[in-house]
Amino acid sequence: MPRASVTAAILFCLAAAITAAALADPIVEGLSNAGVFGPGLFTDHSNAAVAPALCVGVFFAALFVIGTALCRLGGVPSWVRRFGAALPATTIVRLFPLILAMQICVLFGMETLEQFAIVGHTLGGTVWLGGPVLVALILHAAMAVIVAMTFSRVLHQLAQSVVDAVVFFCRLVLAWAALTPTAPSPETGETGNSVYAPMPSLADTTLYQGFSTSAS
Repeated sequence: MPRASVTAAILFCLAAAITAAALADPIVEGLSNAGVFGPGLFTDHSNAAVAPALCVGVFFAALFVIGTALCRLGGVPSWVRRFGAALPATTIVRLFPLILAMQICVLFGMETLEQFAIVGHTLGGTVWLGGPVLVALILHAAMAVIVAMTFSRVLHQLAQSVVDAVVFFCRLVLAWAALTPTAPSPETGETGNSVYAPMPSLADTTLYQGFSTSAS
């Protein structure tokens, strides 16, 4: 993976891992609390950590979208470009073990903090998983696959939408500039622009380097 896309990959992994943990946790705990897995202490009977975790996941997803959109625009500093890059499906597959590992760490952290907030101490054992170990891991892995594959498509589409919006706005600005007459020249007495002046083309600028093509 190119060095410039490492930061983008990390942002993507964080977004996918945190979001997957926040989505899978209430599902696993709900099944446990409903008695699907039989008697036993599997949960702390609280989902207080889900909403904050989901917000953090959306935050990282937004950073990835913004960075990816900026990568498709010209005139952007090189350090900004590291926050976004096209991540094809093959790259997502290679990143999946990292996403799953991050997800389990996030789950442990959010559940531990939740237990301290609810009962003042941890409940010990594997209660943080929310269910039987094997079943909980399978469900979390399945959610990781769903979120990673969904994000790989949706986030890039959102980034392209941001780019399209920027391009449209720039076209409006350029069109307005072309139709707005300037003050008369003191030497010739002629205005620099008129309503008949040719409209500047966005292709003449360096703002956008590929607006006619979609992201790969």
